[in-house]
Amino acid sequence: MLEKLFIRNFAIIDRLEIDLPKGFTVLTGETGAGKSIIIDAVTVVTGGQGLTEFIRSGEEKAVVEAVFDIGVNAKAKKILEEYGLLPEEGDSLILTREIVKTGKNLCRVNGRQVNLSVLKDIAKTLVDIYGQHHQQSLLDPLKHIELLDDYGGDQMRGLRKKLSSAYRDIAALEARIREMEADEKERVRKIDIYKYQLEEIDGIGPVEGEDSSLEEEKNILANAERLSVLYNTAYELLYEGGRQKAVTDLLHEAASNLKEACSVDPAAGPLTETVESALYQLEEVARDIRKRCSSLETDPLKLDEVENRLALIRQLKKKYGDTINEILKYREEVASSLIVLDNFDEELSRTKKFMEEAKKHYDSIAGETSSQRRKTADTIRELITRELIELNMPHVTFDISITSGNRPTENGYDEVEFLISPNLGEPLKPLAKIVSGGEVSRIMLAFKKILAKIDSVFTLIFDEVDAGIGGNAIQAVAQKLSSIGTDRQVICVTHSPQIAARADNHFIITKETGESRTFTKIYGLSPEERIDEIARMLGGGKITAVTRKHAEEILKEKDTLNLLF
Repeated sequence: MLEKLFIRNFAIIDRLEIDLPKGFTVLTGETGAGKSIIIDAVTVVTGGQGLTEFIRSGEEKAVVEAVFDIGVNAKAKKILEEYGLLPEEGDSLILTREIVKTGKNLCRVNGRQVNLSVLKDIAKTLVDIYGQHHQQSLLDPLKHIELLDDYGGDQMRGLRKKLSSAYRDIAALEARIREMEADEKERVRKIDIYKYQLEEIDGIGPVEGEDSSLEEEKNILANAERLSVLYNTAYELLYEGGRQKAVTDLLHEAASNLKEACSVDPAAGPLTETVESALYQLEEVARDIRKRCSSLETDPLKLDEVENRLALIRQLKKKYGDTINEILKYREEVASSLIVLDNFDEELSRTKKFMEEAKKHYDSIAGETSSQRRKTADTIRELITRELIELNMPHVTFDISITSGNRPTENGYDEVEFLISPNLGEPLKPLAKIVSGGEVSRIMLAFKKILAKIDSVFTLIFDEVDAGIGGNAIQAVAQKLSSIGTDRQVICVTHSPQIAARADNHFIITKETGESRTFTKIYGLSPEERIDEIARMLGGGKITAVTRKHAEEILKEKDTLNLLF
């Protein structure tokens, strides 16, 4: 249940703290005092739209905090555990919402920041708020299926989850098939492009690293004459000599001298070996230079061939990648895409087969869901009728129409609409076309009453559920709210003295003016103060001896009824 509500800088509320008891509680006060603002604050802290307009004038942010006791709320504990937010000690759960002028919203659960979607998921298990917009949803046939399914409980929620998943599968496959069939011209165009690209790359046939080798070959061919001169000069200096002795000849002489020195000085041995080793290496180098020089070609045709090959590779690089490796990778991608496009008919056929299987799966779940809905409708039809009779609609006939549509939807094939005949002898007609505002309120109250029996939500909040209701009907509504309050926490904003008199707890909302600001305050009423407030409500704002006596009689009647019920 909702134990405490703390509101700061919210609309005309400066600072407000409310301790809320069990049972049936009413909030009353003059028009404009801020009764509905408190409901707006609860709506915001449980995940409703956090508009910056809610921030009190002159302030930077608004804060709403709600403290719940979740001791017997297994569903709330389960979802908190799933999110890793279950309190370590005790059964208190604190929801906090901050609305900042910049538009930023901060949501916290037990002090830990969470996303708005998480806050909403948790709040759904804690509190159910019924305001004027809920009446509009009751008049919208598209919302009727949701109300019917709500009564189906966990079993229906499980079926709806499966149905929604199956629907998303067939919707995705339908979109894929439409896309494939619509893109036939594009497919043919892509095939032509890919084939051309594949032929161009394969026609040139680049090999990884080939461009580097060709550049090297090109440089050698372009400089063959100069290289020949350089190699020949180096060879002569090392081996053949010319006007002067070659290096190898000089090393020969050096080695001979060192060998002769060895006969006198043994230390010359290692020196001789080093010189001879250098000699052998230089002779090897000289032979390699000779071979390299002999292999050089001065071939303009070969040079043209290499340059043309490099030009072709550069052409591919401009189109398909900066390196040969990238070109070859692109070639593989094109080849794979071409296989898919060439096998379009097979792919389309396979996708349609998947679609048929997904449709069968969907139809199976939709059939099971529809069957369960019809069973639920039979039960809820009787319960709603009984509740409406108790709500002073003695001749009402209520029915639920379930027809089958032609196309699959997230809800299945079923189309659900509530039908009603408020008076004896009148035919059943759609709810939206026949009911008055007071009748809508009573029908929604009837739904809340029967749903409260199966729903884990312990706190029900009603904002002006008495709108459009008077006479004996208001007494019936008052009794119904009191009845719900026996096993649920019911909080009701009301202008009706009959409803206020039936409550277990009574708070008054007042609007007070300070030096330059207006403030909303809330007070719990004592028995004597309660008589005065109900007298005010009976007298249209004035308290007289007559209205006060009437208020005392209503409260005594409430005590008598409590003994009876």
